[in-house]
Amino acid sequence: MGARQERRLLENAAPLMRHDERVELVAMAKIGSVKKSVGRSLAYGVAVGVLSGGTMMAISTQAEAYIVLTNQQILFFRSHAGTPGKHIVSIPRAYAAITEPKSGFLLKFQLHVQGWDQALALTIPPLPPALRKRGVAFTQVMPRIVLAPA
Repeated sequence: MGARQERRLLENAAPLMRHDERVELVAMAKIGSVKKSVGRSLAYGVAVGVLSGGTMMAISTQAEAYIVLTNQQILFFRSHAGTPGKHIVSIPRAYAAITEPKSGFLLKFQLHVQGWDQALALTIPPLPPALRKRGVAFTQVMPRIVLAPA
């Protein structure tokens, strides 16, 4: 993320923050399950192909979001063509915890929020390296939740 995009993101976040709140970290992640995204993409692509007689193809991907971590909350903003977009959700930091991240080509973990029925699946992509580093830093400062075996 360039300096201009980060400045715009922080300008978007400012009205949602209290006067004594400070930004600790800005990161980016893909939201949602890769398996679900691939399944939806394949089903959608097949449907579009059938309906168009094979002349069109459709692809869907996981949604990208910017994450602003403050000392009091976690703010998510939609990423639109690589620039910060609409505010998605604000989560009080005290109510959020993550599962132990699974490292590999992609860094994956789930964000659990007290009072929510489902966790938010987050994936930190490997590129660009600076955003990957920020994603790793996000996972290092967040408290962990241990899930009971199914």
